[in-house]
Amino acid sequence: MARSYSLIARLALWHAAIGLVSLGIGGILLHRIVNEVVWNEHRRSIMASASEITERLQRDGVKGLGQPFSLETARRFNSTSGSLMYVVLDPAGRQIGASPGSQDALPRFEGDDAPAHDFRTGRDGSHVWGATEVLNTPDGPLTFQVAQDMGRSYVVLDDVPTAALRPVMTVLGAGALLLFLANVGLLLLTLRPLRAAAREAERIGHGGPPRLSRDRLSVEVAPLIDAVNGALDRLDDALEWQRGFSAEVAHELRTPLAVLHAELDLLGSDEVTARLKRDVEGLAQLVSELLEAAITARDLPMRDDIFDIATLAEEASRRIAAVLGAEGHDIRVLASSGPVSIRGHAEAIGRALRNLIENAVAHSPAGAPVELRILPPRRGVVTIEVADRGSGVREEDMATIFRRHWRSGDTHRRGLGLGLWITERVVLAHGGTIAVRNERPGGAVFSIRLPVARTA
Repeated sequence: MARSYSLIARLALWHAAIGLVSLGIGGILLHRIVNEVVWNEHRRSIMASASEITERLQRDGVKGLGQPFSLETARRFNSTSGSLMYVVLDPAGRQIGASPGSQDALPRFEGDDAPAHDFRTGRDGSHVWGATEVLNTPDGPLTFQVAQDMGRSYVVLDDVPTAALRPVMTVLGAGALLLFLANVGLLLLTLRPLRAAAREAERIGHGGPPRLSRDRLSVEVAPLIDAVNGALDRLDDALEWQRGFSAEVAHELRTPLAVLHAELDLLGSDEVTARLKRDVEGLAQLVSELLEAAITARDLPMRDDIFDIATLAEEASRRIAAVLGAEGHDIRVLASSGPVSIRGHAEAIGRALRNLIENAVAHSPAGAPVELRILPPRRGVVTIEVADRGSGVREEDMATIFRRHWRSGDTHRRGLGLGLWITERVVLAHGGTIAVRNERPGGAVFSIRLPVARTA
């Protein structure tokens, strides 16, 4: 048996693991997003600081750089008081203008000698952040590269929190959604043993296990499974007592009824005696069906015996030959193939065949034969048919004919109406199916389909 575990502890561990993974992934994403936002804001800031220079270049070309700049712009790009620097390059990459003190850090090129679009180190390895733009000027397209020495000044990024709000909220929203989906998946995963137990419960009494398994269940759920199994045990005990009591009563009644029938035979053959005999025979039939129902109501012991269905059919016909002969009927066993092996409970299958033969006799006119056909196996399944020559089964009775206590309206046969119900239980317990159809020119055909035994 698998070891039990705590559902709460497992949920806590999974939540902790998911939280740690989410924290790591979220931290990495937030770090990248904030870096991107800071860089974009810095780029916008230094380009705004150099707006006077870019405007002169676009308006006057290179000669505009020879005119004095405003005090604020001159202070920003002074190598002593400021932290900004710039260079202007022609289309060939040659420097045609620059701010004082920029020659060591700028210009900054990529590996293919093209000006770097964005960079965070200078040409000499210094810590400068810069950007490049191509400007349309009267002298043609010129490359303007501007940078800030981050080692000399502190950049004030007042707009970073506002700019980062939307991407941060997007990341947090996506993280919350992923965490919700992870929790739903975790809940479904942890409840999988409960769903398996529910499917197992549906198979109880239908060829599945007699009780629910405690394997792979949490310690919180195991008491519920134990309580359900205990309730099933108590129900089984009560039903077993009831079935045993019914079987004992029926068994004890058979002997007095047999003695009573024998005593009636000594009274002669007048009308009163005949009527009493019919009543006693009816009681005997009721007791016989009651005993058979009590036996069949138990879970049939599915033996691993292998037997020939044709031989079993011949034996079933011989056991009720006296009844068939007394009523003028003849039974015909028609086997269209050789021996067909079936695995299971031979006595139970024989009882099912006898029930169908007796039912066929009850619904056949006097002297009409009853056929028991064994068809050739197909796809590992053999079909056994019992056909009568009666009036057939009404369409409205097709769906209810195998129910317990079902009685046809056109027969005077006494009984509890359990024969067909017992037959269906036996067939289903052997993994087979049973059906009924009407046959022309008349009569009903009951078909049993059973799996053929696989022999080594």
